[in-house]
Amino acid sequence: MVEAIQELRSSSKLLRALESAALRHPTRDELFEQRVSFVYGSMDSKSGVTREMVRQLILNQEGVAGTDR
Repeated sequence: MVEAIQELRSSSKLLRALESAALRHPTRDELFEQRVSFVYGSMDSKSGVTREMVRQLILNQEGVAGTDR
């Protein structure tokens, strides 16, 4: 079993994709959606708050209410 583990290798294609992803900077919209996801994920599931409600609240706080992202 130890030998089998020592023989494991990651594919070079996967390693290149991971390296490329690590060097890429997220867009403004991606950062915004990460923020929405973080806040929504922190909410109690019984709160009744929807992802869209969180999105609108953050947009309001940023002063861009009423606009589509």
